[in-house]
Amino acid sequence: MLSFTKLTALSTLAFAAFTSAAPVKVQQRQLSTVSDILTGLLSDITPVTDLLNSITASNATSDVLEPILSQLGDAINPAVSALGDLAGQPASTILATADGVLDAAGVASLMSPIISNTYSALDTVLAVANDAGVTSAIQPLLNEAGALLNPLLAATAPLVNGLLAALGPEIAPLLTTIDDLGLGSVLELVESIL
Repeated sequence: MLSFTKLTALSTLAFAAFTSAAPVKVQQRQLSTVSDILTGLLSDITPVTDLLNSITASNATSDVLEPILSQLGDAINPAVSALGDLAGQPASTILATADGVLDAAGVASLMSPIISNTYSALDTVLAVANDAGVTSAIQPLLNEAGALLNPLLAATAPLVNGLLAALGPEIAPLLTTIDDLGLGSVLELVESIL
């Protein structure tokens, strides 16, 4: 019999296939560096995470959450694509900022609020769903949304040597939240680099 962690990890992967196949409205923004992309992404997801943090027991339904979580994907997916477009370009170009060139710790500090704000907002919704007794209807949506960050990490890590090691301590405080959300694959990745 599969354990709950393995079952949720399997369902996360299954839902990820549907997420990546969803049509996405691409924003008309020319982002050319990792810093620009991640800063823009944080700006794009902040209103969405604010909406998630405002969910209450009376509106913790899939009808309310699906459009909000879709907005999260609409913000993250173009950033993943833009990061993928940077592959093969010189590090001095894609990691450039007004103050110089970012290192792994600098990129980790840009990614940390994206990851922590997203997982914290999803965990807030999960807590509300638990209190409202609607966890079984809401948990799959939250698992799918949490899995959106995996491609972001996968697209960014090859661009920045040592990123995952630098990011580990930044997101270590989120391990309980990640586990609560049933995101075993993310949890295993983080634990392997700590």
